[in-house]
Amino acid sequence: MEPKTSDMPLAGTESAQTHQGGRLLVASRLATALSRAGSVESVAVEAVRTLHESFDYYLAVVQRLDPDGVLRVVALEGPSAPEVENLLSHGQRVEVGVNGRVARTGRPAMVNDTTLDPDYLGRADGKDPGSQLSLPIVVAESNWGVLNLEQRERGAFGEEDLLLAHVVAGQIGAAIHRCQLVGELETAFLTTIGLISDAVEMQDAYTATHAEEVSDMAVRVGERLGVEGVELDRLRYGALLHDVGKISIPSEIIRKPGPLTDEERARMNEHTAIGARMLERIPFLAPVAPLVRSAHERHDGRGYPDRLAGLEIPRGAMVISTCDAFHAMTSDRSYRKAMSVEAAEAELRANSGTQFAPEVVEALLAELALR
Repeated sequence: MEPKTSDMPLAGTESAQTHQGGRLLVASRLATALSRAGSVESVAVEAVRTLHESFDYYLAVVQRLDPDGVLRVVALEGPSAPEVENLLSHGQRVEVGVNGRVARTGRPAMVNDTTLDPDYLGRADGKDPGSQLSLPIVVAESNWGVLNLEQRERGAFGEEDLLLAHVVAGQIGAAIHRCQLVGELETAFLTTIGLISDAVEMQDAYTATHAEEVSDMAVRVGERLGVEGVELDRLRYGALLHDVGKISIPSEIIRKPGPLTDEERARMNEHTAIGARMLERIPFLAPVAPLVRSAHERHDGRGYPDRLAGLEIPRGAMVISTCDAFHAMTSDRSYRKAMSVEAAEAELRANSGTQFAPEVVEALLAELALR
């Protein structure tokens, strides 16, 4: 099956070279797209979309082999996709079908007349493909699933199609493996955060609950400000850990039932720098450290510990600072009762441009209006 092109020669060596170049271009473009995919599902969706758009397949589908021995559709494209999706809605047992054979054996199948393959499963609607090309998707040396390509006519696939499909199946497997490794790293990351949060909670239960609620609020405000991707993840983790340095503050200061003395306040204010130094020692938390360090800076430069102002303050830190202040104002503490939400919103407006960045205040107020 040749890639779509409007100026491809029709015959001869130059035609073959052009066709091969077209396949290489598709493989290269797909490799770039898959390198950006952030989940197994997005890998599968991008792969079948690119293949269908490039070659007009009757069907391009990625199936995952689950532990119960059933192949389940992850993504599919092509004219027959709706019928196939309905047909395979409950999955396909690995013991049957061409794809089942490929998943069991790990060997590709190029079927250029589906009526002659004893494993082919016909469709009740009579819209069977004439040709089918199926390859195993291998992830970490195990058969993860199947890439299946179909065309309506018989004899549609050749050795060059098989080679391209091998390359694409390998790209899909590598991208899925990368996503799995990233997922494992994130699990370890969240476990570490959980352990740190547990340690904070032992010191001060309010701080741990406060951090979770500030994190949820900060993410919503960040999204309103256009924060996304890695920056949004760092905002979430920075908000969760913005008080982690309080582990080193004496509990009698943290739990004091009245206002702090100047000396106690100075000791308490050390927690942001201490927290940042703690996180800098953990490689995958190090990028969060600047947000924790600057979580008590002020827009007008009168905060701590570095007296940063305006755009000198990381955007995520300003979001955390504003959400932190609102949550603190609306929470009961041992030394005072909570403000009403209306009074806290008035404080945000009154301090916009001084303590808080105006755009962050606006985004937080817009979020609060939805409650």
